[in-house]
Amino acid sequence: MESMIWLDFGIFLVLFGLFFYVFAANSVTVLHKIYLVLHFVFMVWPLFQFISQTAIDPQYKLFYLIGAYVALSLLGVGWFVFIVVLTGQAKVIRKNRIILLSIPGVVSALAALANPGNLFLNINYGLDPNGQLENGPLYWMMIVQVLIYLFMSVFIMVYTLRKDVSSRHKTLVRTAMNTVFLLILFGIGDLLVNIVFIDSFNSYFPIISCGMAISTGYLAHAITKHRVFNIIQVVQRDIMNTMSTGIIVLDDNDVVIDINKAMRPIIRLRIGDKFNPGAIASQLPKSAARDFLKFFEEQHEKPLERLEVELALHLEQSSYIVIQSAPILNQHKKKLPIGRLLTFHDVTQLRILLDETNTQNELLHDRNRELMLMQEELSQVNKKLQNMAITDSLTGCYNRRYLLQQLEQEVAINVRKGIPFSIFLFDIDLFKSINDRFGHLAGDEVLCATVDAVRSMLRLTDVLARYGGEEFTVYLPHTNREHADLVADRIKEAVEHNVVRTGNGDQTVSVTISMGVVSIEQFDARVLEDPKAFLRELLSQADAALYEAKYNGRNRIVKRKLA
Repeated sequence: MESMIWLDFGIFLVLFGLFFYVFAANSVTVLHKIYLVLHFVFMVWPLFQFISQTAIDPQYKLFYLIGAYVALSLLGVGWFVFIVVLTGQAKVIRKNRIILLSIPGVVSALAALANPGNLFLNINYGLDPNGQLENGPLYWMMIVQVLIYLFMSVFIMVYTLRKDVSSRHKTLVRTAMNTVFLLILFGIGDLLVNIVFIDSFNSYFPIISCGMAISTGYLAHAITKHRVFNIIQVVQRDIMNTMSTGIIVLDDNDVVIDINKAMRPIIRLRIGDKFNPGAIASQLPKSAARDFLKFFEEQHEKPLERLEVELALHLEQSSYIVIQSAPILNQHKKKLPIGRLLTFHDVTQLRILLDETNTQNELLHDRNRELMLMQEELSQVNKKLQNMAITDSLTGCYNRRYLLQQLEQEVAINVRKGIPFSIFLFDIDLFKSINDRFGHLAGDEVLCATVDAVRSMLRLTDVLARYGGEEFTVYLPHTNREHADLVADRIKEAVEHNVVRTGNGDQTVSVTISMGVVSIEQFDARVLEDPKAFLRELLSQADAALYEAKYNGRNRIVKRKLA
């Protein structure tokens, strides 16, 4: 008899140890708190049974027995609430309904504690020791309500298993169901041995206590193995609900096993619902619905690929949604998908920003085009200004400043490389008399016509410049004396045969030129020490040859050769 009593105390110690084991190995969550109450109820029963069996005073013995039965009366409602939360039905059976359904268990516990008129429990010391404990009608009502709660728990678990849930969820529910069956089995055994057929046994057997210990040990093992109370799940849930991106987690049967708050304004789904693209597409605009269905058809054809589609939904505040689909692969068999992750990104603001950016880019493009046109016009104007800066405005040939700059560079290069070149300096004969006789406009026509005649005899590389008044200079690169003499003769003849209209009716005029020619074929390296001085010397020689030609009667060429 005493060994059976101490067995209750030993079971209490075992349950107390399992209590610390579960909470040391896991982090406290809402489910932990419910399990805490349930585990405490499991511990109170064997503890109070042990104390009541060792108590000598009858009143204390009755008090501790009632305390044990109060804990037992709370077992049903505690287990029911635990199953509701564990199976995920707390969203269906709301908090107010759970409180309402818990009232019978609480009332039964209060009735056992009050024990009015010993209607719950009484000890009759006039009877045989094994039959002294008398159970009243409140006791049997307590037994009925515990069984009802346990069977309600079984019904919820069966209902959950019949739904399309993940394999892990099914494992947890089956574990809880096995625990309930163990409790019911041991409870019925205890009721038969220690209550109904107590006269057939010589001592008390703590059957329900053993059942609690075995059930709790089995449940503690399952909780640790499957990480039911893992803090990571809580953190993931909090993170998911604070994200602006909508998230749906599907298992391999397209059943929703998780969904965050951001999905509520987009698609109305709950955990445990079957994800049906067709039903969802019926709520979308036609173009979006067509793209939506095509997207999930492609997902079905390519289960291992990541896919993405953008839809114009125009749902409440969301106008543009980007849906991404990624497979969830088995850790051991990478090519075996066990589910799929769907994310819904609201890109309305991004789309608006992109549209505004595109508009701004178009405006900038138009402005850039206008600026490019303005730049081109400025470039043309700059070219005209540059051309005006280096050309004579009347004749269109180069001016004296450009000639001197060009010759200064060319002379240095020709001397350094030993390249022969020639310079002509010519003057229109008796030009002043033309101005006096026909006027300055006719004189300008003569100047332009003479330039055209000279230019027709030159190469593209030759440089013709107005040196001043009616004097002109011709620079001929890569030209020796012999070739220069031929060119000079052709120029003289072209001018002489050129007929210019004066503008006074049919009256025409012809002019001649006097020319000084200087050719350079050999060079002294000392010229590079002062190329400007050498250039002045060349022009001075050409000018002297020109005056010699004019002094000797005009319309002639004087040729000179520098070493």
